[in-house]
Amino acid sequence: MKKLITLLLALLLCAAGCQKTVTDDAPAPTQAVSGEAEKTPPPSGLAETAPQAAAEPIPYAFTFSAETLEGERVTEEYFGRFELTMVNVWASWCGPCKSELGELASLYGRLPETVGFLSITMDDPRDLKEAKALLAENGCTFPCLDAQSSSGLFQNFLGKVTAIPTTVFFDSRGNQVGDWMLGVPQGGGSVSDAYLGQIQARLDRLSNGQ
Repeated sequence: MKKLITLLLALLLCAAGCQKTVTDDAPAPTQAVSGEAEKTPPPSGLAETAPQAAAEPIPYAFTFSAETLEGERVTEEYFGRFELTMVNVWASWCGPCKSELGELASLYGRLPETVGFLSITMDDPRDLKEAKALLAENGCTFPCLDAQSSSGLFQNFLGKVTAIPTTVFFDSRGNQVGDWMLGVPQGGGSVSDAYLGQIQARLDRLSNGQ
């Protein structure tokens, strides 16, 4: 009987000593995953998106870079903003040029949204203050480029100008539309009306694929 009691006590002591204790510091069990491990989804707002194809550059007829008299940079991309752009070349020492500045200011406020306007002064850098003063005096708010500090304008356009004022029209890719206009347009109405007529004629050409 004593041997049986002694054997039972020994078994109880062994069971107590061999038992594994689980504490809070023990690593959490991991779940086995068959095949490829699952990807953790990205945080909200950072979801993966398919890469977007880069927009193809517009094939402009020519490129240029110039600064306005206010110091803003303008390039051929200006053409791309409009269906048609009117470009008027002038200088502060040109009498006919100065005489039409007020009409050009009026014209600028009457242009359709699809038509842009650029003025280019051929003035020597020493005369730019006079050019700015004339524009302000006539209420001209359109962008005026400084030809002498430009790049690409003389090679592709201004080098062909033989008299001023000269007005040329370009489409949204920088291609010339219609003939050049030399001097101030004459007619029964105002100068701004005459320019609007020329603008409409060129818009009609574009709509007809000419």
